Amino acid sequence: MFNDNIYINKDAVNLYANTNEEFIKFPIKGIIVELPGLGGGSCLGGTMDMRPYDAGHIKYYAEKGILVAYMFPGPWSWGNKGAVRMTDALIDALIDKYDLSEDIPLVISGGSMGGLGSLNFASGTRHKLSGCAAACPVVDTVFSMDVHPEFPRTLISAVASLNLPFEDALKEISPMENTDKLPFIKYYICSDGGDELIPEAQIESYIEKMKERNLDVTYRAQPGLVHGGFTSEVWDELHKFMEDCILK
Repeated sequence: MFNDNIYINKDAVNLYANTNEEFIKFPIKGIIVELPGLGGGSCLGGTMDMRPYDAGHIKYYAEKGILVAYMFPGPWSWGNKGAVRMTDALIDALIDKYDLSEDIPLVISGGSMGGLGSLNFASGTRHKLSGCAAACPVVDTVFSMDVHPEFPRTLISAVASLNLPFEDALKEISPMENTDKLPFIKYYICSDGGDELIPEAQIESYIEKMKERNLDVTYRAQPGLVHGGFTSEVWDELHKFMEDCILK
């Protein structure tokens, strides 16, 4: 075990994540960690700008005693092992900072690259999760090499340290290749019917693989929406899912 807390610790939380700490109503009842999309932004509201996470729905969580951390493991991380390691260390730091139980309810979330990251974190973390919420997640990294000019260099950057042919390395961070590693927790996944980057049918194939393992997954399709879009119903349901994973 590495002593990651030398660098990522309770005194350095705000160097690695934006949080709603200053709005929190104690006692803390659970933690939601949100992972970034490509480039650092998030369709769920997070930003890489170092400042308090003060979006309206995030303040709502604070009123409920739910600590939210927008983790920033790097703009091109693609849910690789480094991102999992950094996120695990941040969770340890939050638990230490607020003297929380090791088994406090914990939810991982994200959209697009962050959705992929949340699924990869679920399959690779050393923490016990209560739930995982992924919006329009990238689920097939080999396919995604050809769908956007920004994707190839960023994906290659994420796996270049692996001593494998690039296609094999990409499969290491591809949720489609790793459903057998997912824990038996609750999942919420939504897709966008008009998504120009991630075909809805691809996400639905991934959902079928999850169901073959009898995983507890709620899936919502959103006809006609482009990448990163939400209907008001799905937006509300996704956040209710995360709240319920912690409070119920």
